[in-house]
Amino acid sequence: MFHPASPVSVFAFLLVCGFVVAAFLRGIWRSARVEARDPVSRTSWVAGGVALWLALAAGLVASGWVQAVPVRLMVFGMGSMLVSLLVGLSRIGKWLAEACPLPWLLAFQGFRLPLELILHTWVKQGVIPATMTWTGSNWDVLSGIAALVLAPFCRRSLLAAWAGNLIGFVLLLNVARVAALSSPVPFGWRDVSPKLEVAYHLPYALIIPVCVGGALVGHITLTRALRRQTSGVPGPAAASPSRS
Repeated sequence: MFHPASPVSVFAFLLVCGFVVAAFLRGIWRSARVEARDPVSRTSWVAGGVALWLALAAGLVASGWVQAVPVRLMVFGMGSMLVSLLVGLSRIGKWLAEACPLPWLLAFQGFRLPLELILHTWVKQGVIPATMTWTGSNWDVLSGIAALVLAPFCRRSLLAAWAGNLIGFVLLLNVARVAALSSPVPFGWRDVSPKLEVAYHLPYALIIPVCVGGALVGHITLTRALRRQTSGVPGPAAASPSRS
């Protein structure tokens, strides 16, 4: 039986989701301004795509499609990651990589700090298993801390940006591993209680396409931006960053 979270923690979670979407669209707006294009037009069609994607994901959850068969949970998660991968590798990711300063791109990952604090309260409320926070096997809180600490140094040191990006990406892979093994799937950990069932319920299921997917898009975008600067292409972060 799924145990709903407190209204305050759910509201805080929705604020984090809202920040992720708003930051993404703010980057799209900036990219249009940098290219001397119409920011309203570009941001509108990207926002429309985001709305359609989230509506589809929410519809699959609300209809019970995801919960009906265990394998569909894996399809939902892997499908969400595939969409995020394609967005990061598309011209949208290129726009963001070329227009957004490195400190912005790394600091964006700081949303994972408040998200992990919310997950910790959900563990105490019996919403999710302890494996999904730092008391168990999920140490993603470190990615949020590293992003916020290292972001101010990114203008002068590409090493700081690479370090923050690598830390966050490795911990994101670990999040995916722990989430999969904590879920009610045949290959999951048997001694986990309660099982991780947030993907079966709204608005909790938004953590996959918005938070996990958003973090993945952010890492791909930051990697593209770092590769540009490492190859000597000037970017908005700094005219001549240190290679240290």
